[in-house]
Amino acid sequence: MPEDATRDVVAAWVDAQPEDLQATRVSPTGWDLMLAGDHKRTIPVHLELGEHTLTLQSFFMRAPDENAEELYEYLLRRNLRTYALRFALHPDGDVLLVGVLPHTAVTHEELDRLVGQLLTAADEAFVHALRTGFASYIEREQEWRARSGLPRNPIS
Repeated sequence: MPEDATRDVVAAWVDAQPEDLQATRVSPTGWDLMLAGDHKRTIPVHLELGEHTLTLQSFFMRAPDENAEELYEYLLRRNLRTYALRFALHPDGDVLLVGVLPHTAVTHEELDRLVGQLLTAADEAFVHALRTGFASYIEREQEWRARSGLPRNPIS
């Protein structure tokens, strides 16, 4: 499928989404979406149309403070359960979710499937990943909350 046809498919798909998806065209070949999860409350997504592929990228979490090896092992194992998405590391250490589709595979149904999978993967993995990569921080916050008479943060 030529780039113009793929751009038309993506633009029509974005236009067909409900307003609560918060979809914005940011360039002639780029769109930003904001998904809402149950555990990961906001899930930013960027769609970028390249010469041969459509790339979907989402910030998952910042670089872990601790237990990086354990976290990365968990995310690599999660990659085995995803359809067209993969957890990946940004050069600065942040964790992303990335998916790539060739132009010929870009349809409304495939975009629904890929974005739905991203929402599910990010939401299901978030709490465990956060607890693993930031265990000491979470423990310190819970201690502070207890001393301050505040309820526990549900992330722990």
